[in-house]
Amino acid sequence: MGGQRQVILTSMETAGDVYLVQGIMPEGSEVPKHVHELEDEIFHVLEGNVELILGDETLEAQKGDIIYLPRGIAHGIKTKGQKTAKVLNYVIPGKNFENFFESLNKVGPQISKAERDAIAQKHKISFL
Repeated sequence: MGGQRQVILTSMETAGDVYLVQGIMPEGSEVPKHVHELEDEIFHVLEGNVELILGDETLEAQKGDIIYLPRGIAHGIKTKGQKTAKVLNYVIPGKNFENFFESLNKVGPQISKAERDAIAQKHKISFL
């Protein structure tokens, strides 16, 4: 879902306040539109170009851009163009979201949409 993720800071390292990951998004990578009830996110584009959907808006972002995604607002991200995009993803607070990804990883890369959605629901995340 959306390429590879490299954890930089776990929520344990920040007393649950922040979960920081680097997303590596090759051409065609996409995180489908979804809503978090509990977390805000900040995306900092390090390389490449991405398209972010934030509510009814579509934003294009490039190297150096920082975008705030508040909780409760539908959003998604995908790579634009042929170059791999790299983004820092700050999740605030971090513990619930980190637990969501740990649960996904336990199932593995062949997770079905139904399994993903059931795990997401337990973490107050809804895919649209």
